[in-house]
Amino acid sequence: DIDVFFIETEKGNYCMNPLRDYLIRFAEPGSHDFHILCNKPECKHEDTNCNAYMDIALGYYNGHLYGVQDNNQEFTLIQMDMDATNHREIVDLPKQFEPNGTSHLGGSYFFDNGFLIYVAMPPQADPDYALPVYKIQLETGATTRLFQEDIPLHTEWPSEDVSVSNGYLYFPLPQANTEKRAYAEGNLETGRIEHIFEDWNQSNSPMVNFDNVLYYHRVGVGLCEYDKATGTETVKVPTDCSLALPQYTKDYIIVRTSDDDADTHRTIYAYDRNYHLLGQMELEPYGVKFPSLQYVTANAIYFTSGGKLVSYIDPHHLDRLELIQLVDPTARSHG
Repeated sequence: DIDVFFIETEKGNYCMNPLRDYLIRFAEPGSHDFHILCNKPECKHEDTNCNAYMDIALGYYNGHLYGVQDNNQEFTLIQMDMDATNHREIVDLPKQFEPNGTSHLGGSYFFDNGFLIYVAMPPQADPDYALPVYKIQLETGATTRLFQEDIPLHTEWPSEDVSVSNGYLYFPLPQANTEKRAYAEGNLETGRIEHIFEDWNQSNSPMVNFDNVLYYHRVGVGLCEYDKATGTETVKVPTDCSLALPQYTKDYIIVRTSDDDADTHRTIYAYDRNYHLLGQMELEPYGVKFPSLQYVTANAIYFTSGGKLVSYIDPHHLDRLELIQLVDPTARSHG
C-alpha cells in the first residue's frame, strides 16, 4: 500500500495509517478489535520511544515486522519482533540529491516477498533525472537500484495507478494523453521493464498478477484478464461504471464500484473466481463520505473512513452481504 498498510499473519492482523497517527495496531486472530501495539506503562504513544510508533511504512517477512522511520536526517529501515519490541536498524534508505547538492527523502513504499520496494521522490531540479526505484532486502539491507536501463528520463511518478504484485511493479508511463498512456510491468528480480498496454486509462484499477495472468478493471469495459503468454485480453464481467476497485483472493473477488455521480451511489459486488455473482449491496454513507473498501482478510472484508476501520463484511456469507459496524475499535490503547 502507499498510504495505509495492513498485514495478515497467523499471530493476528496489523495495520498502520501514516496519514492518521503513525501507530501500529494489532488484532488477535478472529478479533476485529485493534489495539495500539505497545506494552510500555504510561506510554503516550507520541514518538519513537513508543514501540508502536512507525511513522512511514509497515511490512512483514519471516517472523519479523519491518517499518520505515524518520530518524531526523535519515529514513531508516527498522526490524522488530512481532510484539513491536526489540527495534533494530537495518539500513538507511538512499537519499536523492538535487544539482546544487541538497538532499531529500520520501516516496512510496511497497513490501513484496522479503523486499522493500522504495520509489524515491526524484530530484525536482535535475532536467535529466530518471525515476529512482530501489529494492532493499529486508533482513540484510542489501540495496539494488532497478529499471535504470528502461525507465525514460523525466518520468513522473503517478500518485495512484501503482501496484506491486507477486514480484512485479505495475505503473503507467508519462504521456500527454492521460486517457491513453503506456502501462509498464517492472520485473523486480531482473530489474527490467516491459510495456503491457499502450492504451491505459488512468482510472483503471491497480493490477494483480496470479501465475502470469493479470487481473484488473478497465474503465468502460469491465473486469478483465490478460494472459501474458498469449497476449490476449478477455472481458469477464462487462461494466459501464466510472470506477471499480476489485480485490482478489484465491476464492472470491470483491468489487466496489462508483457511477458518474460517485458522491451518491456506490455498490459492493461479490463474485467467485469464475465470475459468478454471489451477492451485491448498496453502500450507505458513513458520516459525510462513503466507507472505502480497504483490506480483505480470511475473516473480514474491512472498510475504512477517515483512516479508521469502521465496518466489515463476513466473507463466509457473501450470498447475503451485510455491513457490520465497528465501534471505533482503533481508539483504545493496548494493555
